[in-house]
Amino acid sequence: MGNTAFFAVLIVLILGILYVMKSSDNPPETNIHQTPKEYIEMVEKRKAERLSTENREKQGQQGQPEQATGTQR
Repeated sequence: MGNTAFFAVLIVLILGILYVMKSSDNPPETNIHQTPKEYIEMVEKRKAERLSTENREKQGQQGQPEQATGTQR
């Protein structure tokens, strides 16, 4: 009887985790069946996107004069 309860709880837990992963608004981009090469390519792509976004932000900030953020008393 104890083993049956354990396996029932384990199955419910696994199914709950799978349900949450599939139904979430922002599901993980990684796939269970993804090869290491595909994962490395995905990470490098994200890094390149992040760096290009940061560079564009820096270029935009350099073109604008600095504004005072606080008030002086």
